[in-house]
Amino acid sequence: MAENELPTVITAIADPSTEGFVASGLFAQGWSVIFRALDADSLQKYLNQHVEEAKAALLIYSPELVGVSPDFIHAHSKHVRQVIGFSRKLTEDSEFEGLYEVPQDVTELVSLVRGFLRAPLIRQSSPLHSSTRRAQVIAIGSAGSNTGCTSVAINVAMELSVLEKSTLLIDANFRAPSIAVLLSLRNLLSDEGWRNVAPSLAISEITQERADGIEEMMSRAVNSFDQIIIDLGSISGLSNRLTDQRWTSKMTTWACDNADELIIVARADVLGVHRLDQVMPLLEKTSMRAKLGFLLNMKTQGKKGESEEARFLSTITPLRPRSMRVLPKDVRALVACEEAKATLIEVNERSSLRKAIAKIASELTQ
Repeated sequence: MAENELPTVITAIADPSTEGFVASGLFAQGWSVIFRALDADSLQKYLNQHVEEAKAALLIYSPELVGVSPDFIHAHSKHVRQVIGFSRKLTEDSEFEGLYEVPQDVTELVSLVRGFLRAPLIRQSSPLHSSTRRAQVIAIGSAGSNTGCTSVAINVAMELSVLEKSTLLIDANFRAPSIAVLLSLRNLLSDEGWRNVAPSLAISEITQERADGIEEMMSRAVNSFDQIIIDLGSISGLSNRLTDQRWTSKMTTWACDNADELIIVARADVLGVHRLDQVMPLLEKTSMRAKLGFLLNMKTQGKKGESEEARFLSTITPLRPRSMRVLPKDVRALVACEEAKATLIEVNERSSLRKAIAKIASELTQ
């Protein structure tokens, strides 16, 4: 199966309600359920008759299915891409290796399955919950091109550091990494995975060479910093990126499974509205642990700006976002930053844009 192709699923679950929950939940995310086994015999028959299809499929089973045993699962695991077991009685079913509690909701189900797809030979632990880590993690994605996503990420991170919050800024925009260039930095890749550039600010860049170490780096990062800001760049093709194993998708998948919030940045102009309209159906069908937030960038002053904000609100309201933020249009301040290769607070701390971003940073620390 191609790395960017959505996986197929075979279910072998006895309880109809659990099987229906699993099948419908994954189907809603674009995954095809190609066979629903009623017992071990029907599963074995299907695997024997559909060898090629089975090799690309995930087998999701429950121990109580008639005829299923630990030996049966072990013997047939080599015929499928990966095996995942769900049980409501983990203690009684302890003889089955690698079982999980039945997920409580679709988001938990999808997150767990994605873990197997990213590292099919490794049993994935639960995502890093905020109650067991130090850092608050904010991912920032772009609804299209040229939304100002990277500028927002850079300046929010800087404002957090000014508030004396130890902050890690991660450039995960694999299409066009820009943070090092915009801030005139070199050698961001250290042994730790990040480089300290100010008393409370460190910066990292995700490259193909470092992608395999993302899980380990982030495990250390969430316990080393107060705040982590991740610049994801464009979120186009989000559903596919959350299921493939290419290095370009690893940070996006980690963020969707572990971030406290995924903020989608959109521009206020006609093209920005169009790009956001294209992204909305994608977000509606994609389950993730991260809460969704939206940011309207480059809002025009006056009545036109009020109209832009009203249109923006009407577009995003159906998704019931965690937050909705607005930044004013301030081309002069941004050009000054680019020319000086610096942040807003360093170039013009009194600008309306800098004040608005400082307000966002303050809200994130509350």
